[in-house]
Amino acid sequence: MASSFKNSIENMYKRMITYSILTSILTVVAGVVLLLVPELTNKVVGIIAGIIFLLEGINSIYKYFHREGAKLYNLSLVFGVLYAVLGVVIIIYPFTVEFVTVCLGLYMIINGASKVNYALWLKRGNEDSWLITLATGILVAIVGILVIFNPFASLTLTKLAGAFLIITGILDFMDTILFKNRSKEIMEIFW
Repeated sequence: MASSFKNSIENMYKRMITYSILTSILTVVAGVVLLLVPELTNKVVGIIAGIIFLLEGINSIYKYFHREGAKLYNLSLVFGVLYAVLGVVIIIYPFTVEFVTVCLGLYMIINGASKVNYALWLKRGNEDSWLITLATGILVAIVGILVIFNPFASLTLTKLAGAFLIITGILDFMDTILFKNRSKEIMEIFW
């Protein structure tokens, strides 16, 4: 019985890792598109950002409901709902780049807070990689604050959003690969 439960958890964990990798890659691709084609209309930029947020929300909600007792994902429902609401609002009202940029900043702050939460759980489990996850979370949250207050007046908001999506996607990808490489140790902490 215990081994079938463990196999179920391992399979679920592998699916979560795969989905997180795909989300990170989509985030980077969207960032590259926004960076290289800044003349996209506000509506297209908003819809792309909204879809990314919505997918991240669905991923987080999925993690919460399929966590099988994993303490790591206790706050995933909160983060998932916040991401999904941001995504839907942006998809419905994608017309101002300033609004989308503020939502992008909020997305990054939520993403950073989520990573800080993971890092604290990793620290409680004496996992050596907690500091990397904490630094990633803090960095993503700081980038989110920078996006909201836009001290980069010389860059267009579309290029700025693209650059920060690339950064966030790369940091998310690195964090996911770390989780994947240390999966046995991490699973022992949380299940």
